[in-house]
Amino acid sequence: MPRFQNLTSYLLLAIHALLVFLLVFQDKVILLAWLQPVGRMHPMLLHLPIGLLILAAVLWVFRKEFEGTAFNKLFDFVLSLTALTAALTALMGFFLSREEGYTADLLNWHKYTGIGLSFLTYGLVLLHRQSVERKVIFNAILAISAIVLAVTGHFGASLTHGESYLFPIKEDAPLTITDETPVFEAAVQPILKAKCFQCHNEQKTKGELLMTTVADLLKGGKNGPIWVAGDALNSHIIQRANLPLDDKKHMPPKGKAQLTPQEIGLLTAWVQSGADVKKPIKALAANDPLKKLIEAQISNSQNHNRAGGPVKITNYDFDAASESTLEKLNNPFRVVFPLAHNSPALQADFFVRQAYKPEQLGELSGIKKQLVVLNLSNMPIQDEDLSTIAQFEQLEKLNLNNSDITGKTLSKLQTLTKLKSVSLSGTKVTKASLQSLGKMPNLTEVFIWNTLISENELTELKKQYPQINFELGYVPKESERLKLNPPMLVNEKFVLTEQTPVTFKHPLKGVIVRYTLDGSVPDSASSSVYQKPITLSGYTVVKARAVKDNWYASEVVEYTFFKGTYRPNLVELLNEPNPQYQGEGSNTLINQKKGEASDFKNPAWLGYREKPFEALFTFAQPTPVKSLTLSIGKNIGGFIFPPASVEVWGGPDKMHLTLLQKIQPEQPIKDQSARVEAIQSQLKEGNYTVIKLIARPVAKLPAWHPGKGQPAWVFVDEVFFN
Repeated sequence: MPRFQNLTSYLLLAIHALLVFLLVFQDKVILLAWLQPVGRMHPMLLHLPIGLLILAAVLWVFRKEFEGTAFNKLFDFVLSLTALTAALTALMGFFLSREEGYTADLLNWHKYTGIGLSFLTYGLVLLHRQSVERKVIFNAILAISAIVLAVTGHFGASLTHGESYLFPIKEDAPLTITDETPVFEAAVQPILKAKCFQCHNEQKTKGELLMTTVADLLKGGKNGPIWVAGDALNSHIIQRANLPLDDKKHMPPKGKAQLTPQEIGLLTAWVQSGADVKKPIKALAANDPLKKLIEAQISNSQNHNRAGGPVKITNYDFDAASESTLEKLNNPFRVVFPLAHNSPALQADFFVRQAYKPEQLGELSGIKKQLVVLNLSNMPIQDEDLSTIAQFEQLEKLNLNNSDITGKTLSKLQTLTKLKSVSLSGTKVTKASLQSLGKMPNLTEVFIWNTLISENELTELKKQYPQINFELGYVPKESERLKLNPPMLVNEKFVLTEQTPVTFKHPLKGVIVRYTLDGSVPDSASSSVYQKPITLSGYTVVKARAVKDNWYASEVVEYTFFKGTYRPNLVELLNEPNPQYQGEGSNTLINQKKGEASDFKNPAWLGYREKPFEALFTFAQPTPVKSLTLSIGKNIGGFIFPPASVEVWGGPDKMHLTLLQKIQPEQPIKDQSARVEAIQSQLKEGNYTVIKLIARPVAKLPAWHPGKGQPAWVFVDEVFFN
């Protein structure tokens, strides 16, 4: 025991001296990378001092039940272990506190009470080892330690699980949902509250993201806004929800309650529709797929419809599809789910036009006997695709809103004898093409809002087919002003050629799309009007918004496009990238695969830190290259900065190169959202066979950056020659 006592005495003295030092100079402490895992062991170790302190207290209270000197040795051993584990837990907790994501006030209370508990248990050890009887002081400190333990535990639980974890707060009364209720409040916010608030609240703001108020949601976190209105494909909240569960960027984190496919589908549809936090449910067209998803979400959570009555569930006599089949069919842009709990009937929703591929529709043949609702709104469905849809024999509802069909092949749907509802809003269908639908026995409603059909033709259709309700959808009152959805980008790729100009569309008639090409924000009066596809000559940031009389203008959407006229025959990396970010080798620079600012681990990126990016581009013959565009990534919080300098060399061969231009890109002076940018070089007039490009990383991060003094990263994904 003397050896154990000496060892613990030295360790306790050293750890507590270190804790005092760290507290005094905590504002200047920079945590080394290898200490981060040590800090993250804090939640694992903290249960030991709790249990040991309780054991020590129990032993002390019943000490008279023990005989001889053996009790003192046992008690000293338990007390020493208590103090040692409390000190290590406090030290690990200090390391963990250096990571972002916690509210300062709550964190400080937990940190100081935890360190205070460590000093109290250290004091108990010192008092017990003294020969002088100080039982009154010992009893007092032991009692204080128990109280501080409870307080520290409360603050720790509040940090991890929310302020009301130990002492639950009475829940607010359930929201009464009506047609006036905003879509966000009715369906989106409940999802965020259930799956996101735990890590993004006033006490714990992971990624500097607070989600408990609309204002903070719109502000976003350290990586900028969590959604891009009208562009689910490039919205962080959708991207991270669809990452593999084991990916450290997946949200919610592994071990937390996960978003269901239906919830991801609803969030995707809401973001794609414009992410308007004020738009009421009544402003959605009756056949809007988002409205259907909202109704399903509300009925699932309340087991009632919005009027308060029971949800009507049809009994189907066909077998259910297997779980494995549904798992294979679900992906980030196609969600297949049961219409109701334990129902074999399925609904399939498709999202994000740019991600759609025709074979995705054919893949649903595995559930053709269970598919009852098919939502292909805003997808590039062609007339010939109706042959594939006609195989879904149980189909009751079909949504083709804003698709590319013209109605020439609508007769193919006549095999769907159970079809009750067809949505054709925003398509090019005509009165003549709708004649074939009148022969369908169970069809009761057809939505034809914003089509070529005139009011007179609509009247004729209603007289000719009285059993069918031809619905115009929601028509706002003259006094009512709604906000437009952003214009939709038709392009699937952001590397353009002469044959693929930038093309926008909007499903609502009379909408004007205004845009800018100089990086400025388009206004509703003087900015250029989109009238035909835009041909770009090179790297361009296109910003656009939709405007219409008596409507509020849409949010601004932003897209970055690149273009290359000349393609080198050979690319050589003179410096190898960092082993973690090797992309596809030299081919990464000319494969026209653009990297995303939300995922720098994607093989579209090459990452350099220890040495500069240096590449040699060789053309088959002398080429009149006039400009060069280097596409780079920027993520200030991730230490990814623009290069400190860029050098462009050129000549007839690699042995005879001259410096054509040296560029020093503007460096950020504060944290910014992650994005993809470009560095452009205008070359001297001439023909070049070989061009060498060098991009040097920033050697030391600036003083304002959390990693000040450390080297920055340079990330490159493409080089374009024009």
